[in-house]
Amino acid sequence: MKRYASHYLYLPGYGFLWHYVVQMHENCVEALFPMSDEIESTEWQPGVIALVPLEADVSALSFNSKDILSEVPVEVVERMSCLVPVLLFPFDFTRMEPVSETRHKLLQ
Repeated sequence: MKRYASHYLYLPGYGFLWHYVVQMHENCVEALFPMSDEIESTEWQPGVIALVPLEADVSALSFNSKDILSEVPVEVVERMSCLVPVLLFPFDFTRMEPVSETRHKLLQ
């Protein structure tokens, strides 16, 4: 089991979650939860973690929803195991979108 956390978790079509943890099991997202304290075996990542379908083109991600969410939408929970976390870094936190130098890294 691996855990990743970052400043923001981006859920395409919904918005951002602040200080959330993505828990992985065998390369599948198993759980999402707020990072209230330091959690054992959690790897902090700079930038934003986006949860996208495995076959998605990350470079074509649209950041049209810039809402800050208070909880994970039910629709995301229902299809969580079909999503993969992708680190976007560097990231423009003022405009809440990637910059021209942003790289994409699949977290496994």
